[in-house]
Amino acid sequence: MILTTEDGVTTFGSFASNRVLTPLHAEFQTLLWAMKSSIQLDHSAMTFKTDCLQLVRLLEEDDEDNWPSLLAEFDEFLNFRSMFQFCSISFVSRLKNLRADCLAKGARSRGFCFSHVLPEVPTWLVLDTN
Repeated sequence: MILTTEDGVTTFGSFASNRVLTPLHAEFQTLLWAMKSSIQLDHSAMTFKTDCLQLVRLLEEDDEDNWPSLLAEFDEFLNFRSMFQFCSISFVSRLKNLRADCLAKGARSRGFCFSHVLPEVPTWLVLDTN
């Protein structure tokens, strides 16, 4: 997660879990983690961007009956979304978001479950993207 506020303050976060059924579940879990982290940081208006077009389309449909295996995630998503004054989710290609893609790959390569949110770029990310 790369979180940039309107005044230019940037926060970096990574999340890894090995308890997911499919790649779509992993994308959804990561979105939920980013939403929860944003709420904990007292952000009331957020625009989330993801490179998972399937997730964006799924959420645009807003029809949880199409994906019964994601019911728990949908409930959590609706709960988190209700906590924001403004919340949108849109697609951005990986090529246009290299830092977030690098964070995701770095988290996946760690091989264990963790979560962290920091105000500075992790050293392993600095080496890969700068």
